[in-house]
Amino acid sequence: MGEETELTLWGVGTTRTMRVHWMLHELGLQYKTRRIEPRTGATQSAEFLQINPKQKIPVLIDGDFVITESTAIMRHLRRRFDKLPYDPYQLSIEGLAAYDEWMSFISMELDATSLYVVRRHKDLIEIYGEAENAVTSSIAYFERMLNSVIDQIVGKSFLWGSTFSELDVHMAIVLDWAGFIGIHLPESLGDYHRAITARPAYQAARKINYSDLKIPLA
Repeated sequence: MGEETELTLWGVGTTRTMRVHWMLHELGLQYKTRRIEPRTGATQSAEFLQINPKQKIPVLIDGDFVITESTAIMRHLRRRFDKLPYDPYQLSIEGLAAYDEWMSFISMELDATSLYVVRRHKDLIEIYGEAENAVTSSIAYFERMLNSVIDQIVGKSFLWGSTFSELDVHMAIVLDWAGFIGIHLPESLGDYHRAITARPAYQAARKINYSDLKIPLA
């Protein structure tokens, strides 16, 4: 991969860690992976607690700088290494507002309000308890929210402007996750999803993030 750096990424096995592995590969960066997973006890070790008391992955170590939260990590990497250029629209006031709108929508409406509820009460029942109504209503909400933005995605190569961005990482992984848990995805999104996930960086990150896990995916 690219230039010499002092980057270490803690975490594998989740959609959040997948985001960061993908961005690192898109930027062509060399980095070390500390293969710790959630729910294995690794995030509660004394070593990890010194890095992130929140006990969450991913965590990026960039020299002496420590940063958590996958979205923040991706944005930091893109700004720091300047290898994915922004087009004029993306740098405009309107473009920046559109970025914030998409990021809020994907992170909150599609992910936290919908998919993560399903994850907790379907795949992690032993931790969060069974809640069939919450799962059913969350899936219906996800489908309604996704359908509300289809016209803004179909026919585009990228979600925001004319170049690949963190928003494509978020959206592609959300679509992956939805399909994995059995949510119906509109056929009209197929071209966008297939093209984004065919990128070499996605394929490389997927191998690193989802291989040789101590706790198999549900």
